[in-house]
Amino acid sequence: MQTLDALVADLVDRWTGDEQHPGDRGPGLIARLDQLALRTAQPRQAGGRSTPSSRPPASLDPVHWSTSIKAQARILDMQLRGSSHMQRWDRALKALPAGAEATGRVREVASTVGTWHSTVRTVLGLQAPSREMRGVRCLVCGQAAIHCRPDDDRPRAWCVNPDCEDEETGRPARYSGTRLYLLTRNTGQ
Repeated sequence: MQTLDALVADLVDRWTGDEQHPGDRGPGLIARLDQLALRTAQPRQAGGRSTPSSRPPASLDPVHWSTSIKAQARILDMQLRGSSHMQRWDRALKALPAGAEATGRVREVASTVGTWHSTVRTVLGLQAPSREMRGVRCLVCGQAAIHCRPDDDRPRAWCVNPDCEDEETGRPARYSGTRLYLLTRNTGQ
């Protein structure tokens, strides 16, 4: 699990990742969303039926997520600072670790930034999307709120119930290895 500082650095500066999620040390993840080539449909001279720049054939998800994360980061930074002044998105993101520590909200902010980090990697195709495990109950809170990422090399699952709190970590329960096997046996009829 990456620290809040490392998650922010991955989003803004360079995607270095960690042992479990190695990055390529290229541009930050948000810059990758912003630089995706939203090419237009093929122009007539290339055999297509549309004029150049008429409409994007690709999904606008990268633009949507980039804009959304930037706006949320600016708002969260304002809340942490207790200010009505809004900073640029990159400065706001870089200020989150210090603001979270000053207000005692490190766990909450780390969870939010971790969600952004995972979302960006999913939108960019750097990780598989998560899936809901229907009918499977969390071993900690007992709710049917389990999501999983069925990667071939490292399958894992986690509880999405915000009230779930694992005794070991103080965060919502996470499952991998033998613990994941126990979870799949817990269908809670």
